[in-house]
Amino acid sequence: MRPIRVSLILLIALSFNALAGTGSNAREAVFVGNNWEGMIDVIDAETYERIGRINGIPDRRKRLREIIWRPDKLFFFQVVRHLIGEGNDQYVDDMYSTRDGKLLIVSRPSFADVVAIDIATNRIVWRFEVEGYRSDHMALSPDGTEVAVSASTGKVVHILDVRTGKERGRFPTGDSPHENVYSKDGKKIYHASIGHVFTLADRGGTQGYQGKPHLQGG
Repeated sequence: MRPIRVSLILLIALSFNALAGTGSNAREAVFVGNNWEGMIDVIDAETYERIGRINGIPDRRKRLREIIWRPDKLFFFQVVRHLIGEGNDQYVDDMYSTRDGKLLIVSRPSFADVVAIDIATNRIVWRFEVEGYRSDHMALSPDGTEVAVSASTGKVVHILDVRTGKERGRFPTGDSPHENVYSKDGKKIYHASIGHVFTLADRGGTQGYQGKPHLQGG
């Protein structure tokens, strides 16, 4: 058997009503996203067999054309590739399915956006561009109606409606907003900003250049 070379992989396990919809065909699944490639494998949560694949970047050509014609976007696209991505683009970060299993919400760092992909058709239903030039980690609210997504260079967290992609709210953060966690009742979001940990300053001796890490709740 030939060895399989795997790029950086980001994995999140979620429940969704699988390919055929609801009823007897419903099953639990795991979404496994290849951050560098942009493809998402759908794995049966019980058998661990692959039951489908989703393209997380069906609009890649369009997005790249937009980036090429914007010097500021092109600069940060390269920054994401060579610093944070260690020589690779970052196309799939966090993923959450909607409760009915119809949509997969995906944050895409290199494209600085969040999209909702129709699981059955692989078409993008909505797209939200975050502040700045890179999207990062998300959190799904306990009731499944919204996601909180960090905008790395925008120093803000957006609260988005999962059905429409419309912004319900936002709050400011420290440098490099990163992790978001909802409280059990969904009334609070605990947020961590991690500073500029992807720079050479992170190797020690130059703490003043790492920005301001910050932990907040509200």
